[in-house]
Amino acid sequence: MATIIKTWAATVELHKTAAYGGTDAVLAADQKFDYTADVDLATAGNHGAQCDLAFRGSNSKNDLVVQVFASNDGTAFDTIPSQSYILKCDGTPQQFTFLVMEFAHFRIGLKSTGTDTTFEYLLNQRIWILTNA
Repeated sequence: MATIIKTWAATVELHKTAAYGGTDAVLAADQKFDYTADVDLATAGNHGAQCDLAFRGSNSKNDLVVQVFASNDGTAFDTIPSQSYILKCDGTPQQFTFLVMEFAHFRIGLKSTGTDTTFEYLLNQRIWILTNA
């Protein structure tokens, strides 16, 4: 009987604002999505990715929307998200982890629910592949 082994790739930063030690732009309070670059799970036969999001809103008037958009080729992404989260913001730093599995490609979109709150954030992904031992 074969044993399934999960092999992790290195963590990749998708977005990192100044509050988290980076130089990327703060998520604006304009209710428009900021999208990550394409995450390619197909090329190396990867199984999925663990995504880690650290965030802090400028106030607690609005919440943070996080959505995952799938793609077959990494260029044309779905207009309807496969996963959608609304994360409550109370103005303090928070952490959220979610899994994205079984897509050839995906990207993550983030936006504020209103026009009063900007968000500082750090978004990482770590891909894994399942192999038989």
